[in-house]
Order: sequence, then C-alpha cells, then structure tokens
Amino acid sequence: MQVTAFHVYDIKYVSAKDLNYNPALGTGQMQIRDIHYVDEERKTAEQFIKMIDDKYIKSNGLKFWVKLAEKFDWIKPN
Repeated sequence: MQVTAFHVYDIKYVSAKDLNYNPALGTGQMQIRDIHYVDEERKTAEQFIKMIDDKYIKSNGLKFWVKLAEKFDWIKPN
C-alpha cells in the first residue's frame, strides 16, 4: 500500500455546516459531513465550544446538556 495524498484539518476551523453531532456514533462523537469538501471557518476556542454545545443541545435538548455540564462541573448547579 502506498499513500498518495492526504489532508489535515484543525477541527476548530472546520465550518459549522460541515461538522455535525451524531448521537448514533456514541456520546460526544462529531462527524464531518463530507471529508472531501471541507470549508474553513476561523473561530476562537470559545466560539468553537459554543458551536459544539449548540449542536449537542439541538440534537439532545437543553436538559441533557445541563445534566452533563453539572456532572463534569462545567457549570455550577442551581
């Protein structure tokens, strides 16, 4: 076997439309829509975290995100 080409992506810069949360893959698994066509979207680490939180909440609901956030001390419980 011989490698003839490759691409490397910084996950933080993969565009929001190209990165999806897929619950069928297991907890916390992200999926790139089409690895051959990836758009770059520059964002800070904070913007990236907000994007993946929003995708998780859209997929599973806010209640499940809050439960995880409290479990792992991302936020303080009320």
